[in-house]
This record gives sequence, structure tokens and C-alpha cells, in this order.
Amino acid sequence: NEPDVYDKIYKWLDVKEYLIARCCGRFVMTRDSAYATFLYDTRRGREGWNRKLCKMYGVNPDHLPEIIDSVDIAGRLTDEAAEALGLAAGINVYGGGGDASLIGIGAGCTKTHQTHIYSGTSGWVSTVIDKQCVDISNMIAGIVGAREGKYNYFAEMETAGKCFQWVKEHLALDEIGVYLEKTDVTESREHLYESLYDYLTDTVSKVPAGAGGVIFTPWLHGNRCPFEDPAAAGMFFNIRIETGKTEMIRAVLEGICYHLRWMLECEDKKVKTSQAIRFVGGGALSPVTCQMLSDITGRTVETVEDSKDVGSVGAAILVAIGSGVIKSFDDVGDYITVKEKYIPDIGNRNVYERNYMVFKRLYNSNKKSYGILNSMKE
Repeated sequence: NEPDVYDKIYKWLDVKEYLIARCCGRFVMTRDSAYATFLYDTRRGREGWNRKLCKMYGVNPDHLPEIIDSVDIAGRLTDEAAEALGLAAGINVYGGGGDASLIGIGAGCTKTHQTHIYSGTSGWVSTVIDKQCVDISNMIAGIVGAREGKYNYFAEMETAGKCFQWVKEHLALDEIGVYLEKTDVTESREHLYESLYDYLTDTVSKVPAGAGGVIFTPWLHGNRCPFEDPAAAGMFFNIRIETGKTEMIRAVLEGICYHLRWMLECEDKKVKTSQAIRFVGGGALSPVTCQMLSDITGRTVETVEDSKDVGSVGAAILVAIGSGVIKSFDDVGDYITVKEKYIPDIGNRNVYERNYMVFKRLYNSNKKSYGILNSMKE
């Protein structure tokens, strides 16, 4: 589409690899980034760029960078980069990893069958596996991770925490000026709440499980797994005269957890997932959400320190392994300890099972309507 730019190509780099090049002047790409191009051959003994795929897609192999491991040293920080960053010249620059790779490591999930759930802007369920497998019907694949010989069986939803942000902006805040006076909960009640999110989750905790029968579908930007449909959208289902905002807000959190359970069950069809799930990301900062996820999935949910920053923790761990401070990926669990543990409340099981059954029906029942409303050309 931009031939003038295309003619100037020297190397194809992802964002991380571009920053590595700026730091040390070397053009490299880690295996997890290379895999994401769909030009990387994962077959044992053939790992590397696949020239037949390059030919099919019209990509010049000379434009592809050297592939390194995530724990490898890509180079040394140049004088110019060191001055710009305020760091010492000559320090090691490591390969690192992509978000999916780093977050799993930061969650402490590096061994086979260990499962973590992430809830940030998007959300996913990821389980470490020994060999690649794929579930085409549910849109799940074993993607290359940071650890050689291991893969991440990865199921993703487009919007998880983003749905709760939508709630904050469109349900919790008074956007249309109905009220003459607004009160900032973070500045009242003697700073009881650090943020509006904390206030919302505390409010949700006072609403009984099941949100009064209201169900929310967290597909605000389409969906990927277990069905791929860019036309899918969010909805509040089963609103009645007695339904209030608090039930709707709780329904959003429950809807996110229902979808995460759906993806977890899809993974169980092909691989063994862990009974204890590591829950990380901004969504894991809320004890209410953690307990809700445990109740809905029927699994023990574990959280870790610095849940929102586990990607950075994962990057630090790769450096520690690469520099020999941590001996191997098998030892990572010794450094990532459990902060809190949540056990399923069996008292909520019946209402969640009922709502979950309905939740899974909502996409197929409305698929054609989504297509009519959201697939038409302007």
C-alpha cells in the first residue's frame, strides 16, 4: 500500500526489536516475535525462517532479522543510547519477549500444565504445553513462548478490563449532567477509596451473586475465542423493572469471568490445565473479582505481588536467567510467591451455573442480528 516506504526496507522488526536495534545497533528478533509473523517454522530441527512461506507471501528473506532466544544477549548499550536513557554504556541488552510470554513468566507459570489468566485491557487463558497443538473450531493455538521447547496454549478475548473501564465512563460517571453536584469518591469518606474502580468493586460486593439475573456479554470489540466474530458486541440481557446500576455493574464483571471460564473449558478439551489458576493483570487487583472468578470457574485462584506489572517482572526474570542469577525456568516459581488464595464458594454454584448456561447461548442466538447491525458498509 505504500510502495515508496516498502522500497526502503532494510529489516522487518517488531516494536521490541526496533528498540533493541536502537539500543545496541543489532537487528534481531526473538522466537516468540518471529512466530507472530507467520513466517517462522516451528517444526523440530527446522526452526527458523521458512523460505517457502516467504516466497508465498512475497517477503524477501534478506529483510528478516537474525533470530535469538529471549534470554540471549542481543548486544551492548551504545554510548548514544546510554546518554539518551541515562544508563551506563556497555551494559547488556537482552532479547526479552512479547506480552504473552512475559506475563506468563511473571505469573510464575513456566512448567508444563501451569495455567494463568490475565485480565487487563484484553484477557486470556494460557497453559504451558510441551508440544504444539491447535483447536481450529475454538480458535486456540499453541504459540511459541520465551522458553525453548515449551509453548503457550493461548485463548484470547478482545475486551476484559476494557469492559470495566466502559462501565466507569458510561454507567458510573454522570456524563449527561443529570445531577447538579458530583462527588468524587476518591476525595470523600476520608480517602477510603484509592480510585473509582475500588469504589465500584466495593459496591459490587454488596450485590448478590448472579446480578439479579442480568447477564453481560463482554464483546465490545468483537471476539476471538471460542468464536471469532468482529461483529459480535456487548449486551445487557434480562433487565427488569427492579434492575439497577449496581446489578448491571456486577453483571459486567461476571460476564468477563463467564467468558474466561468458557475459554478455560475449551482448553481442557485438548490439554491439561492446572487446578490452581494464577490470576494476574489489573483485574486481579480486586478481591471481589478474584473470588468471583474462583466461584465461576470452580478453581482455586491465586494472585501474586505486583499483579499489574507482571510483564515487567517477566522481563526481569529473563535477564536473571540470561545472566545466570536464576539457574533455569524451572526455578522461577521460587521467586514468584502466592499473595492471596481464593477458594470457590459452593453457595454461589447454582446461580452461576444457571447464568453461565444462558451466557453461552447468547452469541448463537444473536449472531445473525450482530451481523445485520455491525457488518453493513456505511
